[in-house]
Amino acid sequence: MHDQVIGLLDDCVTRLMALRAELAAARCVRPGERRGIVVEAIDAAEEFAASAGDAIGETTRGDLAAVTALPGAGDPARGVTPVTFRETAC
Repeated sequence: MHDQVIGLLDDCVTRLMALRAELAAARCVRPGERRGIVVEAIDAAEEFAASAGDAIGETTRGDLAAVTALPGAGDPARGVTPVTFRETAC
């Protein structure tokens, strides 16, 4: 189970980092392009949550309410820093 969850997490992080690079790129974008990328990131996270939940025997609902975040997750004091994206005029 441990190796399976690590593999799932690695795959998710790889997908999220690729999507992050697309979001952070200083370039002209089409209307709705960044929103689409964010939706892809949400999909990647949901797929991870469902697959990891299955791997550890947790059942998840569509809203992922059965999977709880670790205390402090997303807390800037713990090293997660919000990123401000700059728009580039076309």
